[in-house]
Amino acid sequence: MKPTVVVIGAGSAGLAAAAALLERGVRSVVLEQGDRVATSWRQRHEDLRLNTIRWLSGLPGLAIPRHAGRWVSRDDYIAYLERYALEQALDIRFGVRAQRLNPNARGWQVDTDSGVYEAAHVVVATGNDRVAWQPDLPGLAAFGRPVMHVAQLRRAADLAGKRVLLIGAGNSAVEIAGHLVDHAVAELWMSVRRPPNILPRQLWGIPLHPATVALRYLPEGLRDRLAQAISRHVFGDLSRYGLPTATDGPFRRMRTSGVTAAIDQGFVDHLAAGRLRIVADVDHLTADEAVLRDGTRVEPDVIVTATGYRSGLTDLLGPLDVLDQHQRPRTGKGREALPGLWLTGFWPAIEGNLRQHGREAGRIADGITTSRCRSAGPPSRPTSLRRQSPTPDSQHQPLRSSL
Repeated sequence: MKPTVVVIGAGSAGLAAAAALLERGVRSVVLEQGDRVATSWRQRHEDLRLNTIRWLSGLPGLAIPRHAGRWVSRDDYIAYLERYALEQALDIRFGVRAQRLNPNARGWQVDTDSGVYEAAHVVVATGNDRVAWQPDLPGLAAFGRPVMHVAQLRRAADLAGKRVLLIGAGNSAVEIAGHLVDHAVAELWMSVRRPPNILPRQLWGIPLHPATVALRYLPEGLRDRLAQAISRHVFGDLSRYGLPTATDGPFRRMRTSGVTAAIDQGFVDHLAAGRLRIVADVDHLTADEAVLRDGTRVEPDVIVTATGYRSGLTDLLGPLDVLDQHQRPRTGKGREALPGLWLTGFWPAIEGNLRQHGREAGRIADGITTSRCRSAGPPSRPTSLRRQSPTPDSQHQPLRSSL
């Protein structure tokens, strides 16, 4: 039997989609280019923790265990996704890299480095942060010291004792800056082109994540004003430390640019204490210096760029014309981009990306189920999501669990 659905990507969005389909009796196969689930999470630095609260970050059918704490670590979240894939008995083919999607008479053809898959529906869940984006710095070829994207940094402690120039001021930059100071870099300059919106993770010990979820239906302008008021109350005016105030609010910036707010995990305290210094945007590099727009010169031992990511969807989707100029899907969350083509996990949100994956998965599964009902009558429905077994013809490798 050919699967009804091919899901591309075994991260949180792809696993949620496959589980939602299985709950509705729809057979799918998940293609994952890595050798285990959660490939992108494994590539992040070891100090990473979720900025969203544990009980609002899980997937449908299985909660993140309480022992993971309020703010779940990278390793605990990877272990959770491994357990999720095992308990939902998902058919995952590891080491299979999807290369191109093409429509055909039966639905869709997925060309991979391990052969061709055909299905009536394809769900693309490869992640919004799949490809690290490195700026083209003038003079980079002549610069004689290491330059790395933050995605390549496995441990902040590896840069202890170094003079670091950090380029960027988004959430990744604010987060890693705090970790670099914690791990005793010799000096840290933070090159800022566009000032970030910085929000506290909690207020008076109460997490703010549930509040952002509860207030998501308010007008954008009102949410921005509330967020800016909270930021001023907690942090005061950060321009006295050299960090200008953002001219637009976090929700407007998210909508217009896809850039999320920066969540403070100690960064502001380090900034106020003078443990890091805000500097101007980089103009160009020399053999051993970075020359800034204001003429200042700094001499770092290493440059770390925290300049964001791209979806990398252009190669996969080719000429299908379903992406905008920023490589983001034109369709809404969990909606068909083309008949039988669905995308999930590509819409970051201040109220939490992970929480959305389950909601998008349910919407996609309902849409595919409705499509099957129109063409073949009602599908059979398993009595229990967790007791559903993999199909007999499944040839996927066994999942490895760290639990």
